[in-house]
Amino acid sequence: MLREEAKAKLDQAISLARGAEVEVMLGGGSDALTRFANNEITQNVEERRYLLSVRIVEGKRTGRATGNDLSPKGMAQLIERAKEATRHQPEIPELLPLPGPQTYRTVDALDPETERLSADARAREVGKAVTRCREAGLEGAGIYEVRAGTIGDYGEIGPLAIANSRGLFAYHEGTSAEFLVSALDGTASGWAGYESHSARGVDGGALSSRAVEKALRSRDPKPWDPGRYTVVLEPAAVADLLQDMSWISFGALLVQEGRSFLSGKIGRKVMGENITIRDDPFHPLHRGSPFDAEGMPTLPTTIIERGVAKSAVYDRQTAAKEGRESTGHGLPVPNTYGPIARHLVLEGGSGGVEDLVRRVDRGLLVTRVWYTNVVDPKTVTLTGMTRDGLFAIEKGKVTHGVRNFRFNQSVVQMLNEVEATSAQESSGGVVCPGLLVHGFQMSSATEF
Repeated sequence: MLREEAKAKLDQAISLARGAEVEVMLGGGSDALTRFANNEITQNVEERRYLLSVRIVEGKRTGRATGNDLSPKGMAQLIERAKEATRHQPEIPELLPLPGPQTYRTVDALDPETERLSADARAREVGKAVTRCREAGLEGAGIYEVRAGTIGDYGEIGPLAIANSRGLFAYHEGTSAEFLVSALDGTASGWAGYESHSARGVDGGALSSRAVEKALRSRDPKPWDPGRYTVVLEPAAVADLLQDMSWISFGALLVQEGRSFLSGKIGRKVMGENITIRDDPFHPLHRGSPFDAEGMPTLPTTIIERGVAKSAVYDRQTAAKEGRESTGHGLPVPNTYGPIARHLVLEGGSGGVEDLVRRVDRGLLVTRVWYTNVVDPKTVTLTGMTRDGLFAIEKGKVTHGVRNFRFNQSVVQMLNEVEATSAQESSGGVVCPGLLVHGFQMSSATEF
C-alpha cells in the first residue's frame, strides 16, 4: 500500500471519529513462503493482509480496537468499539496526550526486485539447495520467505503508517528475504541461513553446501564432559542470546522497576571493553522502521559502550518519568511491557568465524542454540541447547562432531569473557559478529 493510499485511509478513519482524540495505525503487506522438507517442496503460500488499529483517548482513559475491514463501515464500527473499550477502562495516571507532528529520517528499505520475486524464483533456489543435499545423501529442509510491508515473524504485524488527530503522520515500508536450510541425516544435522532486505544475495546452493558440510562432519559425535569451555559462537547463536537479553534487560520500564541487570548501573562498567551494543534501525544491515508504535522517531541508541552501561531504550511514558525525550522504542499503547529494542547491533571486528577458530587451542564451535529460557533475569542467566552442529576445536582446527550440550550461562558474564569477534552479519533479527568466548558453561550432555 503506497504512502498516498495509506494516508487517505488513515485520514478517513480520523474523520469518522468525529472530533475524538484518536490514533490510527495501519499495518500489513504481503508474505510469500516456500517451505521444503525431505528434499521436496511441501508448501507454497502467499498472503496479503492489512490491519487497522484505532486508539481513543478520553482524559486519562484509553482503549484500542483492531480489525481488518478497511471499508468506511468497517472503520466506523472499529471506532465505536474503541470508544466503548475506552469507557470501560480504568484511568491511567501516567497516560500522556497524543503527540503532534514529528520529523523522521528516510530509510531505504524497499527493494523492488524482492517485492516482485515470484514463486518460481523461490523454487529455483530451493531446487539448488535440495540438489546439493541429495548429492550428499542427506535430507534437506527449510524455508525461503519474502515479505513486503510490515508482516513480521509468525505473522506479527507492525506499523506501516500511523496518524492521529493532532496532525501526526508517519509511513514506512520495507522488504525482507530469509533463506534457512537444514541438512539432516538421522541425529546428524547442519544449518545455514541468510537474511537481508534484498533477496539478491540468496544462493540456495552455497547455503546448502555449508549446511551439508556441517551435517557430514557432525556424524558419529563424540561425548565430552560437561564443564566450562572456550567456545566460538557463530552469529546465529550470538543473535539468539542477545535477543533474550534485550527482552529482559534493555527497556526503560524494566530498568526503572529494578528488573534489569542495568538497574542502578548506568554509567558503570558491566561488560568487557570490546563490547558495544546499540539499537539502530538505520544500520545498513537492518534498514528498519524510523518510528515506533506511538509515532515517535526512533533514535539510534547506545546501550553499552566499550563495556559501560549508557542507556536503556525509552517510550514516551518511561521517558516522562525521567524528564527526558522518548528514544522511539514504544509498543502500542496501552501495554504493560514498556519499550523494547527492535534493531540490535553488536559491534564486531573483521574476518570470519574460521579466524576465531584458529585462535583456539581446545574448545567448541557452536553453530546455533535453541529452546533458550530465562533462569535469572537479573543476571541474564539463560539455559538452552546447542543444535545443528557442535564441533571440537583442537589446535586451531575443527576436528570432529561433539554430542550436544545443555548450557546454563549468564550472558552478562559471557560478554565479559570475549577475546575476539568476527565481522558482523544479519541473523535472527540482530546484526552481530561471531564471538570467541572463554568459560562458557556447558552444564549437561545429551545422547545425540
